[in-house]
Amino acid sequence: MDKIVISHIGLSPKDLILLKNLSRLDETWFGNFQLAKEPNSAEGQILIMDVDHPDSAAQWERLKPIAYFENTIVLSRRPQQVVPNTIHLTRPLQFRRLTEALHAAIVSDDKKRHDRNILIVDDTLPVRTFMTQKLHEILTGDIGVEVAESGEEAVTRAANQYYNLIFMDVMMPGMDGYQACRKIKSLSGSKVVMLTSKSSTINRVKAKMSGCDGYITKPPEDRELVQVIRRYLMPQRAELPQTMQLAAIGR
Repeated sequence: MDKIVISHIGLSPKDLILLKNLSRLDETWFGNFQLAKEPNSAEGQILIMDVDHPDSAAQWERLKPIAYFENTIVLSRRPQQVVPNTIHLTRPLQFRRLTEALHAAIVSDDKKRHDRNILIVDDTLPVRTFMTQKLHEILTGDIGVEVAESGEEAVTRAANQYYNLIFMDVMMPGMDGYQACRKIKSLSGSKVVMLTSKSSTINRVKAKMSGCDGYITKPPEDRELVQVIRRYLMPQRAELPQTMQLAAIGR
């Protein structure tokens, strides 16, 4: 099977070990990656570059005329983005951050090309991964799926881009889902569906008071997700894959 090749500039031996270990996880989508044979190589679809390394600038200028990278992940000790139109990671490099950056690199396209966009907001990586995979199984058509790991990040993203549909976790450190929903509703007309393990009447009322448009418990069943997509996003395109239809009928 073809694999996505990761070229790299200025990475430390510790960084390379982390990437190699990640690419060996063949039972997950991480198994679709492999490292370029040599550093500073023009081969590959994704470039990971440490801009703090003294040789990075020169190597990057050398590669520009001969390489075509679909996405670039930039590592730096500076918290702000240092290279425009790249995915930024602040050091120290962590497994969770790296996996999310790689996921963003392979699923992201120019946002202007998407007819519709979905944002998944949850403070846990397993939930974000589960929801992303489920939505990609269910959705057809030109739809972008992005993730945020806090209420604060969700509000920032919603202030800078319109999302047709937002799946919002309730219990998060800092700004919870109710607060984030109210702020997002004050910014745009995005549809917000609360995603939570709490299913009590009180929590449903609190969700409604926050201005949300819907409420589902997690982990959601395939049919629940399809119903939400049909209602709030694009009813003519959201369908269960055949295997999921059969499973749902048997419930």
